[in-house]
Amino acid sequence: MSDLHIVTDSAASLPSDVVGDLPLTILPLWVQLPDRSLREGIDIDSADLYQLQRQGVLLTTSQPSPGDFLEVFEPLVRQGKQIIAVLVTSKASGTCASAQMAAEMLPEGAVTVFDSATTAMGTGFQALAAAEAVKAGKTREEVLCLLEQIRTNNRVYLALPTLQHLRRSGRVSLAQALLGGLLNIKVVLTAEDGLVVVSDKARSWQGAISKMESLVLEAASAGPLVLAVQHTDAPEQAQELYERLQKKVSIGRGFVVELSAALAVHGGPGMLGVAFYPAQILESR
Repeated sequence: MSDLHIVTDSAASLPSDVVGDLPLTILPLWVQLPDRSLREGIDIDSADLYQLQRQGVLLTTSQPSPGDFLEVFEPLVRQGKQIIAVLVTSKASGTCASAQMAAEMLPEGAVTVFDSATTAMGTGFQALAAAEAVKAGKTREEVLCLLEQIRTNNRVYLALPTLQHLRRSGRVSLAQALLGGLLNIKVVLTAEDGLVVVSDKARSWQGAISKMESLVLEAASAGPLVLAVQHTDAPEQAQELYERLQKKVSIGRGFVVELSAALAVHGGPGMLGVAFYPAQILESR
């Protein structure tokens, strides 16, 4: 049995049926309501969150505390495990910083904090591949090398049907949100160097989806992809998008996943996106 264990956070949006018996622990992020704090996937699920959003309840998110990480890290370290924590980008969340603080309370070298430099299934891909590599008997150095390859080559895109939830969460200014609404602009977000930025804009929802499809087709011209279609409360649209892509590109491994509640706080219901990286990275291992 390997002495390695992977820890990730719930923003990675990994479905439970994918995790299975892998050496992988998912630590929940916090969803903040005006009167209480709830742990994603434990105290609140996505369906509850969408209902609150539609009722106009103001929601925000916060990262796990160092104490939250210690509750996960310490038992694993007592079992003799070395931990690699694959976490949401440090440029959009304090999750990596909390994990590093917890790591410094434990024996030196017990925990390696790995900044995924992305979010959603971009992080999920890295955590999943790392856990599968651990299960296959790969060394710590081999796992870290694999993580770096996927981090360098993976891409994540998210189309937002409205900017109102980003405005409410404080992620864009009121002026930007109003401008987007008045011009009927649909925004496609991506992660670049760890920052969540606007990748593209379209005048219609279908235009935004078409832009993402084009990005997938362009990437697939170099070979098969590991691909995820991701959504918030739009399972039918997500499945339709996956099936369209399946007819056009070679998918080495595919997923349709619901984004985490912590991400839905900022984008709201109806988000649709893709995440992908070259399948060759896994095939060469």
